[in-house]
Amino acid sequence: MSSAAPSFTRNVLTLMGGTAMAQAIPLLASPFLTRLYAPEQFGALALLLAVANPLSLLVCGRYELTVVLPREDDKANVLARLGLLLAVTVSLLLAVVIWLLRDVFTGWLDGATALVPLMLSPALFLLMGFFQPLNNWLIRKQAFRAMGLNKMVQTSGIALVSLVLGLTSYQHGLLVGYIAGWAAFVAIGVLQVRWKGFRFRPLDLAAMRAAANEFRSFPLYNALPAVLSTATLSMPVFLLAQLFDKEVTGQFNLCRQTILLPVTFMATSFMQAYMQRASQTVAEGLPLMPTLRGGVRVLGAMALALVAVMLAGGPWLFGLVFGEQWTVAGEYARILALPIALQLVVVPLTPLLSALGRIRDYSLWQVGYFASVALLGLFAWSLPEDYLLVLAAVESLLFILLGLLIWRHASRHDAQLAVPHG
Repeated sequence: MSSAAPSFTRNVLTLMGGTAMAQAIPLLASPFLTRLYAPEQFGALALLLAVANPLSLLVCGRYELTVVLPREDDKANVLARLGLLLAVTVSLLLAVVIWLLRDVFTGWLDGATALVPLMLSPALFLLMGFFQPLNNWLIRKQAFRAMGLNKMVQTSGIALVSLVLGLTSYQHGLLVGYIAGWAAFVAIGVLQVRWKGFRFRPLDLAAMRAAANEFRSFPLYNALPAVLSTATLSMPVFLLAQLFDKEVTGQFNLCRQTILLPVTFMATSFMQAYMQRASQTVAEGLPLMPTLRGGVRVLGAMALALVAVMLAGGPWLFGLVFGEQWTVAGEYARILALPIALQLVVVPLTPLLSALGRIRDYSLWQVGYFASVALLGLFAWSLPEDYLLVLAAVESLLFILLGLLIWRHASRHDAQLAVPHG
Protein backbone atom coordinates (compact mmCIF):
# COMPACT_ATOMS: atom_id res chain seq x y z
CA MET A 1 0.00 0.00 0.00
CA SER A 2 2.78 2.39 0.88
CA SER A 3 4.46 1.90 -2.49
CA ALA A 4 1.18 2.16 -4.41
CA ALA A 5 0.32 5.64 -3.11
CA PRO A 6 3.62 7.24 -4.21
CA SER A 7 3.24 5.48 -7.56
CA PHE A 8 -0.26 6.97 -8.01
CA THR A 9 0.98 10.42 -7.01
CA ARG A 10 3.90 10.11 -9.43
CA ASN A 11 1.54 9.06 -12.23
CA VAL A 12 -0.76 12.01 -11.59
CA LEU A 13 2.12 14.48 -11.47
CA THR A 14 3.61 13.01 -14.65
CA LEU A 15 0.33 13.36 -16.54
CA MET A 16 -0.45 16.80 -15.15
CA GLY A 17 3.06 18.00 -15.89
CA GLY A 18 2.81 16.83 -19.49
CA THR A 19 -0.67 18.31 -19.74
CA ALA A 20 0.46 21.65 -18.35
CA MET A 21 3.24 21.86 -20.93
CA ALA A 22 0.86 20.75 -23.66
CA GLN A 23 -1.67 23.42 -22.69
CA ALA A 24 0.99 26.11 -22.57
CA ILE A 25 1.37 25.75 -26.35
CA PRO A 26 -2.19 26.75 -27.39
CA LEU A 27 -2.32 29.40 -24.64
CA LEU A 28 0.83 30.99 -26.05
CA ALA A 29 -0.59 30.74 -29.57
CA SER A 30 -4.01 32.15 -28.64
CA PRO A 31 -3.07 35.86 -28.64
CA PHE A 32 -1.84 35.44 -32.23
CA LEU A 33 -4.83 33.33 -33.30
CA THR A 34 -7.33 35.87 -31.95
CA ARG A 35 -5.67 38.49 -34.15
CA LEU A 36 -5.58 36.25 -37.23
CA TYR A 37 -9.15 34.94 -36.98
CA ALA A 38 -12.44 36.74 -36.36
CA PRO A 39 -14.95 35.76 -33.64
CA GLU A 40 -17.13 34.26 -36.39
CA GLN A 41 -14.36 31.78 -37.27
CA PHE A 42 -14.06 30.76 -33.62
CA GLY A 43 -17.82 30.27 -33.76
CA ALA A 44 -17.38 27.82 -36.66
CA LEU A 45 -14.85 25.88 -34.58
CA ALA A 46 -17.33 25.85 -31.70
CA LEU A 47 -19.92 24.24 -34.00
CA LEU A 48 -17.45 21.60 -35.18
CA LEU A 49 -16.64 20.64 -31.58
CA ALA A 50 -20.29 20.80 -30.57
CA VAL A 51 -21.10 18.14 -33.18
CA ALA A 52 -17.97 16.00 -32.85
CA ASN A 53 -17.45 15.82 -29.09
CA PRO A 54 -20.67 14.00 -28.17
CA LEU A 55 -20.81 11.73 -31.22
CA SER A 56 -17.17 10.70 -30.85
CA LEU A 57 -18.14 9.00 -27.57
CA LEU A 58 -20.62 6.84 -29.43
CA VAL A 59 -18.36 5.41 -32.09
CA CYS A 60 -16.58 2.88 -29.83
CA GLY A 61 -19.75 1.84 -28.02
CA ARG A 62 -17.98 2.77 -24.73
CA TYR A 63 -15.95 -0.45 -25.01
CA GLU A 64 -12.80 1.69 -24.78
CA LEU A 65 -13.53 2.02 -21.05
CA THR A 66 -13.24 -1.74 -20.58
CA VAL A 67 -9.62 -1.95 -21.75
CA VAL A 68 -8.27 -1.28 -18.24
CA LEU A 69 -10.55 -3.80 -16.49
CA PRO A 70 -9.43 -7.39 -17.40
CA ARG A 71 -6.53 -8.99 -15.56
CA GLU A 72 -5.22 -10.57 -18.77
CA ASP A 73 -3.61 -8.48 -21.50
CA ASP A 74 -5.01 -10.80 -24.19
CA LYS A 75 -8.61 -9.99 -23.26
CA ALA A 76 -7.80 -6.28 -22.98
CA ASN A 77 -6.23 -6.42 -26.43
CA VAL A 78 -9.38 -7.98 -27.87
CA LEU A 79 -11.52 -5.26 -26.26
CA ALA A 80 -9.28 -2.53 -27.68
CA ARG A 81 -9.45 -4.05 -31.17
CA LEU A 82 -13.24 -4.25 -30.80
CA GLY A 83 -13.33 -0.52 -29.99
CA LEU A 84 -11.13 0.30 -33.00
CA LEU A 85 -13.29 -1.73 -35.37
CA LEU A 86 -16.43 -0.05 -34.07
CA ALA A 87 -14.81 3.39 -34.36
CA VAL A 88 -14.11 2.92 -38.07
CA THR A 89 -17.48 1.33 -38.85
CA VAL A 90 -19.66 3.77 -36.95
CA SER A 91 -17.72 6.83 -38.17
CA LEU A 92 -18.25 5.77 -41.79
CA LEU A 93 -21.97 5.25 -41.18
CA LEU A 94 -22.26 8.67 -39.54
CA ALA A 95 -20.43 10.25 -42.47
CA VAL A 96 -22.99 8.78 -44.89
CA VAL A 97 -25.90 9.98 -42.77
CA ILE A 98 -24.48 13.50 -42.45
CA TRP A 99 -23.83 13.71 -46.20
CA LEU A 100 -27.35 12.56 -47.10
CA LEU A 101 -29.04 14.86 -44.56
CA ARG A 102 -26.63 17.78 -44.77
CA ASP A 103 -29.32 20.29 -45.79
CA VAL A 104 -31.51 19.30 -42.85
CA PHE A 105 -28.64 19.48 -40.35
CA THR A 106 -27.34 22.84 -41.57
CA GLY A 107 -30.86 24.22 -41.19
CA TRP A 108 -30.98 23.01 -37.59
CA LEU A 109 -27.56 24.44 -36.73
CA ASP A 110 -26.63 27.81 -38.15
CA GLY A 111 -27.60 27.89 -41.79
CA ALA A 112 -25.18 27.59 -44.70
CA THR A 113 -22.21 28.70 -42.57
CA ALA A 114 -22.50 25.43 -40.62
CA LEU A 115 -21.91 23.31 -43.73
CA VAL A 116 -18.09 23.20 -43.58
CA PRO A 117 -17.90 22.32 -39.85
CA LEU A 118 -20.58 19.68 -40.40
CA MET A 119 -18.81 18.09 -43.37
CA LEU A 120 -15.51 17.97 -41.49
CA SER A 121 -17.03 16.42 -38.36
CA PRO A 122 -16.87 12.74 -39.51
CA ALA A 123 -13.09 13.00 -39.85
CA LEU A 124 -12.97 14.19 -36.26
CA PHE A 125 -15.34 11.38 -35.13
CA LEU A 126 -12.97 8.84 -36.59
CA LEU A 127 -9.80 10.34 -35.14
CA MET A 128 -11.29 10.87 -31.67
CA GLY A 129 -12.92 7.44 -31.60
CA PHE A 130 -9.87 5.61 -32.94
CA PHE A 131 -7.64 7.12 -30.29
CA GLN A 132 -9.81 6.22 -27.29
CA PRO A 133 -8.99 2.47 -27.10
CA LEU A 134 -5.31 3.21 -27.76
CA ASN A 135 -5.21 5.76 -24.96
CA ASN A 136 -6.81 3.34 -22.51
CA TRP A 137 -4.18 0.73 -23.44
CA LEU A 138 -1.54 3.28 -22.44
CA ILE A 139 -3.42 3.84 -19.17
CA ARG A 140 -3.47 0.09 -18.59
CA LYS A 141 0.31 0.00 -19.07
CA GLN A 142 0.74 3.11 -16.87
CA ALA A 143 2.55 4.79 -19.78
CA PHE A 144 1.77 8.23 -18.41
CA ARG A 145 4.96 9.87 -19.64
CA ALA A 146 4.10 8.75 -23.16
CA MET A 147 0.57 10.14 -22.77
CA GLY A 148 1.97 13.51 -21.76
CA LEU A 149 4.17 13.53 -24.85
CA ASN A 150 1.17 12.64 -27.01
CA LYS A 151 -0.77 15.64 -25.69
CA MET A 152 2.15 17.91 -26.53
CA VAL A 153 2.22 16.57 -30.09
CA GLN A 154 -1.53 17.16 -30.41
CA THR A 155 -1.60 20.74 -29.14
CA SER A 156 1.57 21.63 -31.07
CA GLY A 157 -0.01 20.33 -34.27
CA ILE A 158 -3.22 22.29 -33.70
CA ALA A 159 -1.38 25.52 -32.90
CA LEU A 160 1.19 25.26 -35.70
CA VAL A 161 -1.25 24.41 -38.51
CA SER A 162 -3.77 27.02 -37.32
CA LEU A 163 -1.09 29.72 -37.22
CA VAL A 164 0.32 28.86 -40.65
CA LEU A 165 -3.12 28.79 -42.27
CA GLY A 166 -4.08 31.99 -40.46
CA LEU A 167 -1.05 33.77 -41.88
CA THR A 168 -2.19 32.72 -45.36
CA SER A 169 -5.68 34.10 -44.59
CA TYR A 170 -7.27 30.68 -45.09
CA GLN A 171 -10.83 31.02 -43.83
CA HIS A 172 -11.16 27.54 -42.30
CA GLY A 173 -7.70 27.40 -40.77
CA LEU A 174 -8.96 26.82 -37.22
CA LEU A 175 -11.04 23.84 -38.34
CA VAL A 176 -8.27 22.24 -40.39
CA GLY A 177 -5.72 22.94 -37.65
CA TYR A 178 -7.81 21.17 -35.04
CA ILE A 179 -8.24 18.08 -37.21
CA ALA A 180 -4.52 18.08 -38.10
CA GLY A 181 -3.64 18.08 -34.40
CA TRP A 182 -5.85 15.08 -33.78
CA ALA A 183 -4.32 13.27 -36.76
CA ALA A 184 -0.87 13.76 -35.21
CA PHE A 185 -2.29 12.58 -31.88
CA VAL A 186 -3.51 9.32 -33.41
CA ALA A 187 -0.29 8.76 -35.37
CA ILE A 188 1.96 8.99 -32.32
CA GLY A 189 -0.58 7.00 -30.28
CA VAL A 190 -0.30 4.10 -32.73
CA LEU A 191 3.47 4.09 -32.30
CA GLN A 192 3.22 4.30 -28.50
CA VAL A 193 0.82 1.37 -28.09
CA ARG A 194 2.89 -0.84 -30.37
CA TRP A 195 5.90 -0.14 -28.16
CA LYS A 196 3.75 -1.08 -25.15
CA GLY A 197 2.80 -4.51 -26.54
CA PHE A 198 -0.49 -3.77 -28.28
CA ARG A 199 -1.30 -5.93 -31.32
CA PHE A 200 -3.67 -4.77 -34.05
CA ARG A 201 -4.08 -8.35 -35.31
CA PRO A 202 -5.67 -10.84 -35.48
CA LEU A 203 -9.20 -9.52 -35.93
CA ASP A 204 -10.81 -12.49 -34.20
CA LEU A 205 -14.52 -11.72 -34.62
CA ALA A 206 -15.60 -14.61 -32.41
CA ALA A 207 -13.41 -13.37 -29.54
CA MET A 208 -14.71 -9.84 -30.10
CA ARG A 209 -18.33 -11.01 -29.92
CA ALA A 210 -17.62 -12.87 -26.69
CA ALA A 211 -15.90 -9.82 -25.17
CA ALA A 212 -18.67 -7.52 -26.35
CA ASN A 213 -21.26 -9.74 -24.69
CA GLU A 214 -19.30 -9.95 -21.43
CA PHE A 215 -19.06 -6.17 -21.12
CA ARG A 216 -22.39 -5.32 -22.74
CA SER A 217 -23.42 -3.16 -19.77
CA PHE A 218 -21.12 -0.41 -21.09
CA PRO A 219 -22.93 0.17 -24.41
CA LEU A 220 -26.31 -0.63 -22.83
CA TYR A 221 -26.08 1.68 -19.84
CA ASN A 222 -23.31 4.17 -20.61
CA ALA A 223 -23.15 4.85 -24.36
CA LEU A 224 -26.27 6.99 -24.72
CA PRO A 225 -25.94 8.71 -21.31
CA ALA A 226 -22.30 9.57 -22.06
CA VAL A 227 -23.31 11.07 -25.41
CA LEU A 228 -26.10 13.04 -23.74
CA SER A 229 -23.74 14.28 -21.03
CA THR A 230 -21.21 15.52 -23.58
CA ALA A 231 -23.99 16.87 -25.79
CA THR A 232 -24.99 18.96 -22.79
CA LEU A 233 -21.73 20.88 -23.25
CA SER A 234 -22.67 21.46 -26.89
CA MET A 235 -26.20 22.74 -26.26
CA PRO A 236 -25.14 26.25 -25.20
CA VAL A 237 -23.25 26.59 -28.49
CA PHE A 238 -26.33 25.63 -30.53
CA LEU A 239 -28.61 27.87 -28.47
CA LEU A 240 -26.33 30.91 -28.62
CA ALA A 241 -25.88 30.42 -32.37
CA GLN A 242 -29.64 30.34 -32.91
CA LEU A 243 -30.69 33.14 -30.57
CA PHE A 244 -27.84 35.57 -31.08
CA ASP A 245 -25.12 36.17 -33.65
CA LYS A 246 -21.88 34.48 -34.65
CA GLU A 247 -19.86 36.94 -32.58
CA VAL A 248 -21.58 35.84 -29.36
CA THR A 249 -20.86 32.21 -30.26
CA GLY A 250 -17.24 33.07 -31.00
CA GLN A 251 -16.83 34.92 -27.69
CA PHE A 252 -18.31 31.96 -25.85
CA ASN A 253 -16.04 29.53 -27.69
CA LEU A 254 -12.89 31.50 -26.82
CA CYS A 255 -14.02 31.53 -23.19
CA ARG A 256 -14.37 27.76 -23.20
CA GLN A 257 -11.16 27.21 -25.16
CA THR A 258 -9.21 29.32 -22.74
CA ILE A 259 -10.79 28.11 -19.48
CA LEU A 260 -12.79 24.91 -19.95
CA LEU A 261 -10.50 23.04 -22.34
CA PRO A 262 -7.33 23.42 -20.23
CA VAL A 263 -9.37 22.47 -17.16
CA THR A 264 -10.72 19.46 -19.04
CA PHE A 265 -7.20 18.40 -20.02
CA MET A 266 -6.04 18.67 -16.40
CA ALA A 267 -9.13 16.84 -15.14
CA THR A 268 -8.68 14.12 -17.76
CA SER A 269 -5.04 13.69 -16.75
CA PHE A 270 -6.00 13.05 -13.15
CA MET A 271 -8.93 10.86 -14.23
CA GLN A 272 -6.76 8.65 -16.44
CA ALA A 273 -4.35 7.96 -13.59
CA TYR A 274 -7.23 7.54 -11.14
CA MET A 275 -9.00 5.10 -13.47
CA GLN A 276 -6.13 2.63 -13.21
CA ARG A 277 -5.74 3.28 -9.47
CA ALA A 278 -9.44 2.89 -8.63
CA SER A 279 -9.78 -0.36 -10.61
CA GLN A 280 -6.69 -1.80 -8.89
CA THR A 281 -7.84 -0.69 -5.42
CA VAL A 282 -11.28 -2.27 -5.78
CA ALA A 283 -9.83 -5.47 -7.26
CA GLU A 284 -7.42 -5.81 -4.31
CA GLY A 285 -10.12 -5.11 -1.72
CA LEU A 286 -8.44 -1.96 -0.37
CA PRO A 287 -10.14 1.21 0.96
CA LEU A 288 -10.92 4.01 -1.48
CA MET A 289 -11.38 7.00 0.80
CA PRO A 290 -7.69 7.86 1.45
CA THR A 291 -6.96 8.39 -2.25
CA LEU A 292 -10.34 10.05 -2.78
CA ARG A 293 -9.74 12.59 -0.01
CA GLY A 294 -6.28 13.35 -1.36
CA GLY A 295 -7.67 13.85 -4.85
CA VAL A 296 -10.36 16.24 -3.61
CA ARG A 297 -7.76 18.31 -1.76
CA VAL A 298 -5.47 18.64 -4.80
CA LEU A 299 -8.25 19.30 -7.30
CA GLY A 300 -10.07 21.61 -4.88
CA ALA A 301 -6.99 23.83 -4.48
CA MET A 302 -6.71 24.15 -8.27
CA ALA A 303 -10.44 24.92 -8.55
CA LEU A 304 -10.30 27.65 -5.91
CA ALA A 305 -7.37 29.31 -7.70
CA LEU A 306 -9.33 29.26 -10.98
CA VAL A 307 -12.43 30.86 -9.42
CA ALA A 308 -10.38 33.55 -7.66
CA VAL A 309 -8.53 34.58 -10.83
CA MET A 310 -11.65 34.65 -13.03
CA LEU A 311 -13.79 36.57 -10.54
CA ALA A 312 -11.06 39.09 -9.82
CA GLY A 313 -9.94 39.85 -13.35
CA GLY A 314 -11.53 37.72 -16.07
CA PRO A 315 -12.52 40.52 -18.50
CA TRP A 316 -9.28 42.44 -17.88
CA LEU A 317 -7.15 39.35 -18.51
CA PHE A 318 -8.97 38.45 -21.72
CA GLY A 319 -8.68 42.02 -23.01
CA LEU A 320 -4.99 42.18 -22.15
CA VAL A 321 -4.05 38.82 -23.69
CA PHE A 322 -6.39 38.52 -26.66
CA GLY A 323 -7.28 42.13 -27.51
CA GLU A 324 -10.03 44.53 -26.47
CA GLN A 325 -12.64 42.88 -28.69
CA TRP A 326 -12.46 39.74 -26.49
CA THR A 327 -13.38 41.26 -23.10
CA VAL A 328 -16.88 39.82 -23.47
CA ALA A 329 -15.34 36.33 -23.39
CA GLY A 330 -13.79 37.31 -20.05
CA GLU A 331 -17.24 38.28 -18.74
CA TYR A 332 -18.53 34.86 -19.78
CA ALA A 333 -15.56 33.21 -18.05
CA ARG A 334 -16.40 35.05 -14.84
CA ILE A 335 -19.99 33.78 -14.98
CA LEU A 336 -18.98 30.18 -15.68
CA ALA A 337 -16.03 30.01 -13.28
CA LEU A 338 -17.86 28.16 -10.49
CA PRO A 339 -19.37 25.27 -12.53
CA ILE A 340 -16.09 24.83 -14.41
CA ALA A 341 -14.23 24.68 -11.09
CA LEU A 342 -16.69 22.13 -9.70
CA GLN A 343 -16.29 20.07 -12.85
CA LEU A 344 -12.52 20.08 -12.30
CA VAL A 345 -13.03 18.61 -8.83
CA VAL A 346 -15.76 16.07 -9.49
CA VAL A 347 -15.40 14.65 -13.02
CA PRO A 348 -11.87 13.20 -12.52
CA LEU A 349 -13.26 11.03 -9.70
CA THR A 350 -16.02 9.41 -11.74
CA PRO A 351 -13.95 6.29 -12.69
CA LEU A 352 -14.58 5.19 -9.11
CA LEU A 353 -18.24 4.57 -9.98
CA SER A 354 -17.24 2.35 -12.90
CA ALA A 355 -14.75 0.44 -10.73
CA LEU A 356 -17.48 -0.15 -8.12
CA GLY A 357 -19.96 -1.40 -10.73
CA ARG A 358 -22.14 1.71 -10.29
CA ILE A 359 -22.21 2.58 -13.98
CA ARG A 360 -26.03 2.80 -13.93
CA ASP A 361 -26.00 5.45 -11.21
CA TYR A 362 -23.58 7.56 -13.20
CA SER A 363 -25.66 7.02 -16.34
CA LEU A 364 -28.78 8.28 -14.56
CA TRP A 365 -26.91 11.40 -13.49
CA GLN A 366 -25.75 11.98 -17.08
CA VAL A 367 -29.32 11.75 -18.36
CA GLY A 368 -30.46 14.15 -15.64
CA TYR A 369 -27.65 16.56 -16.55
CA PHE A 370 -28.74 16.55 -20.19
CA ALA A 371 -32.43 17.00 -19.35
CA SER A 372 -31.78 19.87 -16.93
CA VAL A 373 -29.70 21.88 -19.38
CA ALA A 374 -32.00 21.03 -22.29
CA LEU A 375 -34.95 22.52 -20.38
CA LEU A 376 -33.22 25.89 -20.40
CA GLY A 377 -33.52 25.91 -24.19
CA LEU A 378 -37.30 26.11 -23.86
CA PHE A 379 -37.16 29.64 -22.48
CA ALA A 380 -36.73 32.86 -24.40
CA TRP A 381 -33.50 34.64 -23.49
CA SER A 382 -33.06 38.30 -24.38
CA LEU A 383 -29.40 38.45 -23.30
CA PRO A 384 -26.70 35.76 -23.46
CA GLU A 385 -25.56 36.75 -19.95
CA ASP A 386 -28.97 35.88 -18.50
CA TYR A 387 -28.85 32.42 -20.02
CA LEU A 388 -25.28 31.80 -18.86
CA LEU A 389 -26.08 32.86 -15.27
CA VAL A 390 -28.92 30.34 -15.01
CA LEU A 391 -26.83 27.70 -16.79
CA ALA A 392 -24.04 28.24 -14.25
CA ALA A 393 -26.43 27.78 -11.32
CA VAL A 394 -27.93 24.58 -12.76
CA GLU A 395 -24.55 23.04 -13.61
CA SER A 396 -23.09 23.92 -10.19
CA LEU A 397 -25.94 22.13 -8.42
CA LEU A 398 -25.63 19.06 -10.63
CA PHE A 399 -21.87 18.69 -10.15
CA ILE A 400 -22.30 19.01 -6.38
CA LEU A 401 -24.86 16.19 -6.48
CA LEU A 402 -22.47 14.02 -8.53
CA GLY A 403 -19.69 14.63 -6.02
CA LEU A 404 -21.95 13.57 -3.16
CA LEU A 405 -22.88 10.40 -5.09
CA ILE A 406 -19.20 9.47 -5.55
CA TRP A 407 -18.41 10.15 -1.90
CA ARG A 408 -21.35 8.05 -0.71
CA HIS A 409 -20.42 4.98 -2.76
CA ALA A 410 -16.76 5.19 -1.73
CA SER A 411 -17.78 5.44 1.94
CA ARG A 412 -20.09 2.43 1.60
CA HIS A 413 -17.34 0.40 -0.04
CA ASP A 414 -14.89 1.13 2.77
CA ALA A 415 -17.52 0.45 5.44
CA GLN A 416 -18.20 -2.99 3.95
CA LEU A 417 -14.48 -3.74 4.02
CA ALA A 418 -14.43 -2.96 7.74
CA VAL A 419 -17.22 -5.47 8.49
CA PRO A 420 -15.73 -8.85 9.42
CA HIS A 421 -16.95 -11.72 7.26
CA GLY A 422 -17.80 -14.91 9.06
